Amino acid sequence: MMKWRLEKALMWLFLLVTLVLIAWYNLTKPSILVLHSYDKDYSWVRDINIGVNRVLKNKYLYQVRWYYMDTKRHPDERYKTSAGISARDLIEQTRPDVIIAMDDDAQKYVAKYFSNNPKIKIVFGGVNKEAEDYGYEKASNVTGILERLPLTAISETLQSTRHLQQLKRPVQIAYLGDSSETVTGDANQIRKFDWAPHQMKEVRQVKTWGEWQSSILELGQQVDVILLTNYRGLQRSATDPSLVPAKEVVAWTEKNSLVPVVGGNGFYTEDGGMMAIGTSPFEQGEIAARRALQIVMKKVDPKMLPIVASQEFIVTMSGSRMKQRQFQLPKVYEAAAHAGDQYFE
Repeated sequence: MMKWRLEKALMWLFLLVTLVLIAWYNLTKPSILVLHSYDKDYSWVRDINIGVNRVLKNKYLYQVRWYYMDTKRHPDERYKTSAGISARDLIEQTRPDVIIAMDDDAQKYVAKYFSNNPKIKIVFGGVNKEAEDYGYEKASNVTGILERLPLTAISETLQSTRHLQQLKRPVQIAYLGDSSETVTGDANQIRKFDWAPHQMKEVRQVKTWGEWQSSILELGQQVDVILLTNYRGLQRSATDPSLVPAKEVVAWTEKNSLVPVVGGNGFYTEDGGMMAIGTSPFEQGEIAARRALQIVMKKVDPKMLPIVASQEFIVTMSGSRMKQRQFQLPKVYEAAAHAGDQYFE
């Protein structure tokens, strides 16, 4: 009887020690916070997360938490400030080893407050503005990837378009976007880019749906192609701050524009547009996640990981809309869209 009791006691002791060790391991393993500016249903965020999850596969080695500020659907300053405070409170309470901060609002309202904090490292991604805008260029604990529009690829695409080649003159382009800070970053990139042999005739940002509609009609009479990057921040009117749904914006734009409209983000086609040459969200997620792993698992100093700019882009297209516009490109574009599962009928 005593032997049986001793065996039972040892068995319970073994289980208790095992549970304690498991709990200790889970509490002490490195932690990563993936902090998004926007909501998880936004296609840009969805595809960044695909890139992140391709890299952060061995989650038994580290903890991963996700937080969504949802500022794309709530662009007013009061909401953004409140969302930033909530995210900073979460960080103070949970003390992650690394914050993967995606897109500009996560930098402006959260991550920059932890710049030079010796206990927290920052990896940013999806930043349309400059690293200097957040004080990152001299920070000891920050690295990341800048989001840069694939403007060379867009320019080459226009050069390869059959009906634009037939103009026998420089292609006239206009850029239109909403008035958000992200689009301001895009607009700055577009202004600085050398568009030769084409001509960028105008870079315009608008705030309301009415301004957008009149701009599409006006610019369509002046140029050969309109370029867009984002339009999710359009207010219904000057007195109605509710946002116009993205699909409504794109449906109206495609129906009423006198000239072809090309997106600078892949989601333009998913929203109902003709085609887009966009920065790869998958690359943004993958690069940021790889750097986070280098920091937490290999103890690499962020200062040894230089800030880089995006290199990859995606091609998305709608076959039926391309046909309607007679926007003919070499077959390699369609093949690229199919390869990326971004071809829509």
